[in-house]
Formats: sequence, structure tokens, C-alpha cells
Amino acid sequence: MYDLAIIGTGAAGLSAARRALKYGLKTILFDRSRADFGGTCLNRGCIPTKFFLNNSKLNKTWQESFSKKNDIIEKIKKDSLNYLEKSGVKICFADVSFIDEHTLSSGEDEIEAKNIIIASGSKPKALLGHTKCIFAEELFSFPEPGDNFLIVGAGYIGIEFASLLNNLKKKVTLVEKQENILPVFDGAIARRLRIILERKGIKIETSADLKNYDLGSFDKVILAVGREPDINGLDIKKTGLFFEKGGWIKTDARMQTNIKNIYACGDVTGRRLLAYVAEAHAQVCVDNITGRQESMDYHGVADCIFSIPQIARVGIQEEEAKEKNIKYKILKTNFLKFSSSYVYDDLDGFIQVLVDERGTIIGANIISNHAAELINIFSYAICNNFDTNSFKKCFFIHPTISEIIPALFRDAA
Repeated sequence: MYDLAIIGTGAAGLSAARRALKYGLKTILFDRSRADFGGTCLNRGCIPTKFFLNNSKLNKTWQESFSKKNDIIEKIKKDSLNYLEKSGVKICFADVSFIDEHTLSSGEDEIEAKNIIIASGSKPKALLGHTKCIFAEELFSFPEPGDNFLIVGAGYIGIEFASLLNNLKKKVTLVEKQENILPVFDGAIARRLRIILERKGIKIETSADLKNYDLGSFDKVILAVGREPDINGLDIKKTGLFFEKGGWIKTDARMQTNIKNIYACGDVTGRRLLAYVAEAHAQVCVDNITGRQESMDYHGVADCIFSIPQIARVGIQEEEAKEKNIKYKILKTNFLKFSSSYVYDDLDGFIQVLVDERGTIIGANIISNHAAELINIFSYAICNNFDTNSFKKCFFIHPTISEIIPALFRDAA
């Protein structure tokens, strides 16, 4: 019998396996095939998307990025796979399903485990059946993508793909059924980003109805309209697990399901579909399996859209502060008055910070070519309850974009 069986080798599953090694757990790891090892993030999501985006900024063509993509993915995959196998994790590439809460079926084999973690991830949600339609993650399988694109959905994925294709000089129309792009972001920040993207040549249409578009006139129609749990074939219902609306697996803060020895982590729970959140979920799972009392804390979790420029946020947003009757004030600045913004061509940059009545930093929004890096500073500040005085004492290198942060707080004094 194994101490731990993990279903899925994405960010959550791999993080759980590495954590299990730390505690000496006898572990078996399942996924459908070697091609799936690493999950969506490595094979079809985060890594190829950001690789193509970065290369587009370096004026490299789609074909140049495409020729190197598989080599990079394989290098990352091989290193991780070899490490786990050499460390004693049993890796099984085969379909797997539940027999009961302690037993899994894989082919003709039955595998028993004291504890099971479901980390099977998510998959894109289908919307249309037109021949021109593809899921966003499928685009990277084409050596030549085309020139004229309709992107359906102006959320995280749609915005990133619009920026990527626009930067490659492709014609892009981005449509969204809601009134605004990025409805989960601060409205003013999202509107500011929209203006920048439209100025770059991306056609954005909100409150849009797909019936008004001739899908056949586009080279490809990219679907970016959300995701759903990837649990087909697992026969989870045999265990009596509870589900949330939408089919997501229900867990508590300890990432434990209603079945004592079964945990779930990552996208399959429907909570903050981000690779680094999935990794944190996994560590909480394994810590609790080994008798430690840990709970998932989303305080200070930042997220970023890798558009051009990037947009990022962390902590409490203004609407949430109002709803919770939190007394706050907003500190903000654009980058134009800082010489570093001219050095690094970040003239559209903007930072907005929420601080409470004691001066504690509680939230931040950033537009910048470097927003993904800058927001980490605010994540660290929020996790450690820093106030504005903490940054006033800092000396950041000049000329850098990050030096704008302490300057913002000094100017607000």
C-alpha cells in the first residue's frame, strides 16, 4: 500500500509529489501519458504563452518561437521527471479511476493508498462547434497560425493572446459579452488597459453577440471563455465526494474533501486557477496528510495578465474595501515623471495602492511592462503587513522601474 497516490502531474500534482518526498512518503503519481506530464501550464499554457510573448518583444517570428518551443518544454519535463523517479516516486502513465476511497484502478492493476490527492486540473470550456474554432491552448500546435483572428472572451487568456498576436503584426478582434474587459479587475485599471490595447491596433468590442460575426471570415476563432474541472473518467462519484457548483471538487481550507483521506488541489477545486496557487494548495494537502495543521491563506496572492503592457493586482480592491466598510485612501502615480520610464520605454506605466487608516498597505494595481515583477513587491508587503513607512526607508537602485514604489510613498507623505 502507498502512503499517497496523486492523480495529475500539473503544477499541483508535481508540487505534492516533491512535498511528499520531503516527508518520506511512499508515493505514486498518475497521469494519462508522458505528453501530459507537467500539465496545462508546461505543455500548452503558461510556459509556451510567455515564451512566445517574450520572443515577440524581441522581434522574433512565430516560426522562430515554434521551432524552439518543444525543446524547451521537453528540457523542463525531462529534468522534473528524472528527479522524481530517481527520488523514488512511482510514476504511472495510464488512465486511472476510483474503485473506492482507498483504491484506484489503472488498467488491470488495483492500487491502494492511505491517502489520495486529486490534482487533475481543468480544461477549456467549449462554446462553439464551428470549423474555425480552436481553444486558445491549441494555437501553439500550429507552425503557421494565420493572420486574422477573432478572440472570444476578454479575460486573462483572451487579453494575453490578443497582445501576443498583435505584437506579431496580426489582425486581432477581441469580443466580450460583458460590458467591460477583465470584469474581475478594478474597473478604472481595466479601462486604462483597454485604451492602451486599442491604441496598439487591437479591435475590442464589449457587450458583443457572436451572432453578429461571420466566423468563416477569420483564419482562426480562438475560444477563451473559461475553464471547467478535468475529472472525466475518474469515477469520483463512487467515493461520495461533494462538488461545488460547476462540478469543482469541494474542499475546506485544509484542502480536504468530505472524505477524510481524500484531498484536492489546484484547478480542479475551482479556486484561483493559477499555477503557483496550485503549488501552495499541494503543500497544504501534504502537510495535513502528515499530521500538520495547515490552512490555505489567499492573503497576499497576486495575479497578473501578461498583456503588453502587463496588468497585475494583489490584495483588497477598492470595490471590496467599500463593501467591507474599510476606511482607506488611494495613492497613485503614473510613470511619466520618472526618468527610468523613458529608459525602459514604460511610459504607460501606472501604480495604484490602497492603504488603510493606519497606513498599512492592503492592495495594489499596476500597469507596466514589468507589472508581474513589481506586484511581487506588494505581495510581500501585504503578507507581512508593511505600512507606507516601510518603503520610505528603502533605497532602490536608479534607474529602475521599481524605484517608483518608494518614491510613490515618499511623495504621498
